[in-house]
Amino acid sequence: MTPLDDDLLTALQAARPDPGYQPPSATSPEARAMLARIVQARQAAPRPARRWWLLAAPSRPPTGRPALSRRRAAAIIIAAATSTGLAAAVLTLRPANTPGASPAAMQLLAKIAATAARQPSPPVRDSQFWYIKSWVAYQVCNGGSGNNCVLVKPHERQIWQSVSNQCVTGLLREYGQDTPLKFTTNYLHCPYRGGVHDPTYRFLQSLPTDPHALLSLIEQQMQGQLPRPEEAFTTIGDLLREAIAPPRVSAALYRAAALIPGVTVVANATDAIGRHGVAVAMTYQGVRSEWIFSKHTLRYLGERDINTANGTTTGEAAVLQRAFVNHAGQIPG
Repeated sequence: MTPLDDDLLTALQAARPDPGYQPPSATSPEARAMLARIVQARQAAPRPARRWWLLAAPSRPPTGRPALSRRRAAAIIIAAATSTGLAAAVLTLRPANTPGASPAAMQLLAKIAATAARQPSPPVRDSQFWYIKSWVAYQVCNGGSGNNCVLVKPHERQIWQSVSNQCVTGLLREYGQDTPLKFTTNYLHCPYRGGVHDPTYRFLQSLPTDPHALLSLIEQQMQGQLPRPEEAFTTIGDLLREAIAPPRVSAALYRAAALIPGVTVVANATDAIGRHGVAVAMTYQGVRSEWIFSKHTLRYLGERDINTANGTTTGEAAVLQRAFVNHAGQIPG
């Protein structure tokens, strides 16, 4: 086995798609052996903590900082799979006849989508940045053990990112310090407008607005460890929390979520700053992930992860402000 093969397996162990996946036929013993190892790695991979960090690795307490940022892990996986001719083994499509969310969730998401579609779409220049301010708290674990995890103190987080090119340095303001967000990779070339896991506004503008096509695209690019429905819900949730999408794409994301089996409604939910609302949720291995919306306006407020066994919060975020600005560090007027 070559070092590249080992790199591929390491990446796949950190990014397992559908555990029920069966590999296609392979013509050579080497390819068959690699595909078998891919399935073994996929079956052995553990469940990750909730991904609260959509962009490049942010500033956070050293004990809670992951070895790889989500963006870099995705780039490694895609490049390794392509270079070994195994991209088709990693990316699989969701069957069109898979049942969707609960009827109540489908109805609520349809109303939320209609509200999102009616929002104004301001003109955006390629030279601008999106600005997102939020109030967040997340769980960090020492030693990789779920038994040694704590929820950090809630705090303000501000982020600026180029609307058109990930190669343009962004900015994260958190824990009282500014951290430049620099996109670095050996596999992608600048300019780069991003992807599902590291989007820019221009990338989001390019997404299909048909919910079936959008969900299929998201599932093709998913690189996480959860089963397919939970991974799709998590990926869409990451896009909702710390990104700005055009109204028609936001609406399509909500309609795509209505196609995911296992999505339910939580009638009473509270975000990280105490705002009450209604939520759509997905529960997996004792953790309920909620997207919270205002009951009055149906606008997105934030999200929360809850341990269903004891009701404790394992992560939360409330979006306070979104805007487009002219340079990183600029505060909207």
